[in-house]
Amino acid sequence: MSGTEKKSILCPNCKKLISSDEASCPYCGTTRPGSRLKRSFFKKPKDAIKVIIYCNIAIFIFSLILTPLNIGSLANPLTFLSPSNNSLLLLGATGTIPIDKFGRWWTLLSASFIHGGILHIFFNMFALQQLGPFVLQEYGFNRFAIIYLLSGILGFYISYLAGVVLTIGASASICGLIGAILYYGKSRGGLYGETFYKQAMGWVIGLVLFGLIV
Repeated sequence: MSGTEKKSILCPNCKKLISSDEASCPYCGTTRPGSRLKRSFFKKPKDAIKVIIYCNIAIFIFSLILTPLNIGSLANPLTFLSPSNNSLLLLGATGTIPIDKFGRWWTLLSASFIHGGILHIFFNMFALQQLGPFVLQEYGFNRFAIIYLLSGILGFYISYLAGVVLTIGASASICGLIGAILYYGKSRGGLYGETFYKQAMGWVIGLVLFGLIV
């Protein structure tokens, strides 16, 4: 058997059989399809997005169950279905209180999966559903996970250094995905890259406006 024999793999995006040495998939254009960073233990890359969304929803529902009498009023949509601070603290909210008072540095990670209201979780999960598949396709699952998790950790650490008492939400992680798309669009160039760059900038504006409203 020749030592230079080429191996065939399934493209992680379109599932076509291609050579592992291909710089990009000849069928769908996915870059470096043979890279280990492109491989995933999910049958479909988009399954990772669903798992994250389901986890966030489950934690949100559980946070409401912990304090069912403190979930806000229908009269105020911004506070309706909002868990109490005690629930958020118990489940892993971060900030100066959890870290300085209780030494919970792990909350820098867990806080990305906790939300403070129905509008809060809806906007973040909608953004994840819209932005996540593109980052998964272009960067692969492992890089997607690193971008998503580390962006959240870094964002909450900055909030902690700024003296924020209690903070939660996937906004910092979403910003990381937006940053990845902005970088891709700028480095790719051309009409294709410019289109994604402009779309990502639109999400930046949306995040800022949502932050001002909520």
